Amino acid sequence: MIGIVITGHGHFPRGILSAVELVAGKQDQIVSVDFEEGQSSGMLKEALLAAVEGMEGDEVLILSDLAGGTPFHMAAEVKQEQKGKHIRLLAGTNMAVVIEAVFSRMGAGLDTLAEMAAEAGIRGVVDFERLRDEEETTQFEEGI
Repeated sequence: MIGIVITGHGHFPRGILSAVELVAGKQDQIVSVDFEEGQSSGMLKEALLAAVEGMEGDEVLILSDLAGGTPFHMAAEVKQEQKGKHIRLLAGTNMAVVIEAVFSRMGAGLDTLAEMAAEAGIRGVVDFERLRDEEETTQFEEGI
């Protein structure tokens, strides 16, 4: 099973994992690594490395909140330095990304899973006004 590590600023990782488990139930091989106030980037990197090394398989998907942030940079360093695991790193994580990763990781390879999760994240961002306009158009077209 592909391992999943969620990282980001503050308690974002812990919070999004909590939300996902509310929807999908308790998950194996998934951990959150928070980057809290007062924590150094070196401490975060050590926590990320421990999380990756703690995964049972050799494939790990790391999901970060923001590209360019400290959690992303430290995860990128872990990815570059960790030779014993095949790691993919995504940034811009939202709940749709994590849900897709959780439900699809048993039937997909790591590269495919990363692509599926990234696409789900893009589809998961919806503007209510546009959605409402599309629904009204669809209803009109269908004669409702």
